[in-house]
Amino acid sequence: SHPLFLRVDTKLNISIIMTSFNLKANLRTTLGSSDSRRIRKAGQVPAVIYNKGSENLNIVIDSKDFEHQYFKGNVFTTVAHIELGGKKIQAVIHKIELNPVTDKPEHVDFFQFDKGATVKVKAKLNFINKDKSLGLKRGGFLHVVLRKVDILCSPDSIPESIDVDTAALKVGSKVRSQDLQLPEGAKLAQKNDFIVASIIGRGSKDDDKVEGAEGAVASPAAATKAPAAADKKPAAKK
Repeated sequence: SHPLFLRVDTKLNISIIMTSFNLKANLRTTLGSSDSRRIRKAGQVPAVIYNKGSENLNIVIDSKDFEHQYFKGNVFTTVAHIELGGKKIQAVIHKIELNPVTDKPEHVDFFQFDKGATVKVKAKLNFINKDKSLGLKRGGFLHVVLRKVDILCSPDSIPESIDVDTAALKVGSKVRSQDLQLPEGAKLAQKNDFIVASIIGRGSKDDDKVEGAEGAVASPAAATKAPAAADKKPAAKK
């Protein structure tokens, strides 16, 4: 696959990576279930390219080439450049039928897109640097509300994944949908702001104390309150 785009947000260190892949295809001359079985035995996968305003294209693609992309796990957020009859068709995958025993693709539906088209896809969220997270080190827990988000974008700017860096998150910190940096021209399908993840649990008060100690010396009252309580001895019995 070929990287198309990379952007890093300095606020939450969110990076976006988009990819595409190439497929060679041939027109399918005959249809029917028996012909589909013949195609699969020959190491190919039957497929259809749908396009509004024109006839559907029945094609065959190499099974090994497609499986190589499919088992990466991000094929639904990747643009397919289909080479057919000397021309290249840009499409996104709409549906994949799997073999119930082997889980290998048996049929693929593509949607061809034109310039200026908008598609709805699910972008995967990757939460990275959890081993460096301040909140997690101080007893917090990463509560992931969503692992994917629906976005509307042009097919040329479909993000394969969005990495969210948790290193700077404290207990009580939240990652909201408005914090996510999307490709240019893309937007979230859900308009209202929502929580993507948060650091919950103990440690928020300790974080505040540590931050206060970095900028100023603790007051005498705060410094002596705990020891005084600890040194207090019970009154002698009479």
